[in-house]
Amino acid sequence: MTYNKWYELNKDGLKCNPKSQKFSFGDFIENGFENKLVKSFKRGEVYFGKIHKKSKKRPFLIYQNNFLNEACFRGEYNSVLVLPLSGNIVQTDLRVFIPKRDKLTKDSQIVCNALGVIGVEKLIFDEKITTLTPQELKEVSKKIKNILNV
Repeated sequence: MTYNKWYELNKDGLKCNPKSQKFSFGDFIENGFENKLVKSFKRGEVYFGKIHKKSKKRPFLIYQNNFLNEACFRGEYNSVLVLPLSGNIVQTDLRVFIPKRDKLTKDSQIVCNALGVIGVEKLIFDEKITTLTPQELKEVSKKIKNILNV
């Protein structure tokens, strides 16, 4: 399916944005309403993000499908389904190990039980940290299915 066909089927759902997808008044006071450049990004890529101005930047895995990612790039959608990465390695069935590579400076784990939605403006697109292998992405999906009991 092409993006244009997908968009025609789903454009009404994209217009029905929850208020959390828009800038909040607090964001306006902190940062103003700047029109931030969003670059094209893909499912399985890892970028830094900052949830709040005072929080540290941390890596996030882009988990939503590439049609939604394209809608973000085109300015037609504002939210991104992400999973945070943690450098705190623990033994658990809720995480997927990712070894240090590319611009990921230390061994990390994808925290699969922390699936969440953030505004696309919270991601920092200066550079991609890494991209998951197909096997790693498959393992993440398997953990998410177990967590959601589907």
